[in-house]
Amino acid sequence: MHLIYKLILQIMENEELTPSESLALITKIILEAKTRFRENGFSFIFLGLCSFVASFGQFLLLKLGYYQINYFPYFIMPIAGAMTYFYYKKKRSVVKSKNIIGTLLSVLGAILGINLMVAGFLFWNKFGIALIPFMLILFSLWPLLTGVLIKNRLFIVTGIVTNVIAYCSFFIGREYHPLVLSIVSLIGIVLPGIILNYSRKESHV
Repeated sequence: MHLIYKLILQIMENEELTPSESLALITKIILEAKTRFRENGFSFIFLGLCSFVASFGQFLLLKLGYYQINYFPYFIMPIAGAMTYFYYKKKRSVVKSKNIIGTLLSVLGAILGINLMVAGFLFWNKFGIALIPFMLILFSLWPLLTGVLIKNRLFIVTGIVTNVIAYCSFFIGREYHPLVLSIVSLIGIVLPGIILNYSRKESHV
């Protein structure tokens, strides 16, 4: 039986866990989440590269004077998100048990992704110069929470760096915001994905 379900069942049956048993159970859940999280390296690399292409594409269009269509490259993001969702949905269907931390992070990531797309596509004119900083501030919460839950320093540092860049971008010209987003896509999404892939391969050696 899944670890978290075991914990809930014991609580429902009024079975008291000793502090050491509770700590051991929580540690197992975290370690299981860490192990499964390493398998998501591909999605980080894929989505990060798509975000880089979209944001850098917008930067180039703005520099070339194509203001009316500068946001067109971002239409690849909903497609990339849907492809990633169905890919991992099929992959997760093979796994019999679920991890509560992994499920929480997946749901949070989906909620953040949807909000970022809604803000970017439908309310960009309302945010003005604050659009990209707002999106980066919102995005930085995910790696921060991920790092805390699975005890991974890389994601904590990534979240902090992204958060700092987000606030610094308020002092950068709006025309360079897409370039800032493209840089964050590489250091905040692609790089962690590469490291996750590497750590997964190392663990199988």
